[in-house]
Amino acid sequence: MDEQDLRRLAEIGIDVYLPRGTSRCMPAAPAAATTMPAIAPPAVAAPGTPAAGGVLLLGDASSPRGAALLAAVTRALAFARVACVQAGSAEEAALADARALVAFGEARARAAGAALSAQRQREMGWVVAAEAAVLAGDARAKRALWSELKRIVRPLRRPAKGDER
Repeated sequence: MDEQDLRRLAEIGIDVYLPRGTSRCMPAAPAAATTMPAIAPPAVAAPGTPAAGGVLLLGDASSPRGAALLAAVTRALAFARVACVQAGSAEEAALADARALVAFGEARARAAGAALSAQRQREMGWVVAAEAAVLAGDARAKRALWSELKRIVRPLRRPAKGDER
């Protein structure tokens, strides 16, 4: 595991475990090498601001299950280095700047479609899922959502420093 892998694991909140037996066998490293560098949290747009070329999440965060799912989607997008913003309704300013849209609920998807021109609808990636609170309890539907998120995120990813893939 190299330093970049350790940074990515630290970004998602995973601490690397070093078994006791291996720490005795390995030579002592300098103190500066054993400490992880401070990692700035990924940039996520504040609610109500345009997505600035990222993903717009349209969903209802009023229920605890729905809010937890929206937070998980936001974390996943931040880990993928894609800007995102959450909104409860389809606002024209946010829709104009978004390169992809994830709508939780058919009514929100229809409202977003009505606010966009046909050309703009073709230009952006769309994912329409069930309401966030309903989706949170359905494992198959969540798996399908994550697959669709991967599809729309791939063209939007900003490469990390030193990431030449």
